Amino acid sequence: MQQRFCECGHPVLVAYVITRKGVWHLYKVDMKIGSPMRCPSCGRHIDINELR
Repeated sequence: MQQRFCECGHPVLVAYVITRKGVWHLYKVDMKIGSPMRCPSCGRHIDINELR
């Protein structure tokens, strides 16, 4: 897992999972693959390409 940050500055852990369908990005350990996630601090939709 890698630590990234939402635009609001809240830390978010990201895991890269390789499957037969490609690489998925998980933001929570118990999250379903492909489910969208929102920042627990500001509520903004989290996109792996927008995290710093």
